[in-house]
Amino acid sequence: MSHLSRRTVLQGSLLAIAPLGLQRSASAAQTPAVATTRSSNSIRNPRIPRVTDAFVNIYKPQADVYTLPTVDAKISGGNVSYTQGATYPDWRTNDHTFIKDDKNRWHCFGITKPWVAGDNGHAGEGLCFHAVAPVGNFAQAATFQSWRDLPKIHVGDCGWAPAGLKIGQDYSLVGSRLGRATSSDLLTWTDRGRLNARGGNRDPYIMVWNKTYYLLRCDGNGINLVTSTDFVTWSDPVVIYKPKTPSYQTESPVLVHYDRLFYLLWTLWDMADKTTSGYCPRSYLHCSESPADFHDKPVLAEYTVHAPELIQDEGGQWFMSSTDHPHRGISVAPLAWE
Repeated sequence: MSHLSRRTVLQGSLLAIAPLGLQRSASAAQTPAVATTRSSNSIRNPRIPRVTDAFVNIYKPQADVYTLPTVDAKISGGNVSYTQGATYPDWRTNDHTFIKDDKNRWHCFGITKPWVAGDNGHAGEGLCFHAVAPVGNFAQAATFQSWRDLPKIHVGDCGWAPAGLKIGQDYSLVGSRLGRATSSDLLTWTDRGRLNARGGNRDPYIMVWNKTYYLLRCDGNGINLVTSTDFVTWSDPVVIYKPKTPSYQTESPVLVHYDRLFYLLWTLWDMADKTTSGYCPRSYLHCSESPADFHDKPVLAEYTVHAPELIQDEGGQWFMSSTDHPHRGISVAPLAWE
């Protein structure tokens, strides 16, 4: 749940693949595995998702009224206010999640706030944007600024880096403080209180695999995991990954299961990088044979994206999303596992 830097993004590029041996259903939270043509995907020779085309800006937030209580904040150039009832022409996005509804329409939810020049902080956050795709599968809906705004949501904790999934007949958004909001139609939401889970304090991600919910959250420079089979009782937290560089903090984790291996993707918050106030559009990929242990696993790839999600569409095509990089709002690009 970090603010964003202004570095130039290399569109549709896989920046680096580290050599081996060196030292995140139809929703994104329920990404299924698919068969591959290669005989084996092994930890010694893992497949790596490569961005194969330019990022397309599918959603650009439109001008809107700020409905939260007025906020005054200090920024490097002075002070800034977000005034209740005022209309702001520019809004920015951050951590987000994708859900497909029962009518096969895709939706995106996530952090949003008015954008005022000079403010890269969290002041003014708390609303959750809601964008809906045009009719069609995900690949068909991945077209330039075709996703339109629906009314913003302010229920429970859903404005803080929500993770989305469907459980039974209801959809859920779970925020950083583990507040949960539910809906039967993705339009009307009800506050369900907080999940009774320990560990971590921001940027939840939920993977469903083998009839178990895997809930990731960041805590300082570590990524914590708790599990549940009923979404009520949760295991004790375990740290599944910590970067070795002291200034590196983890953000926006993603965990997916693909062809017998687990892949962990996370975004860097570098506290030593003063040019971006600690944040940068760099995300790293690791893989493991266990969803609970990515310690000492090498970096397989680095992507110039912020708070990405990995999505598999109805036809088996994979996509990576990115927020505010390389374009304002949400952008997506196709992936190929190679």
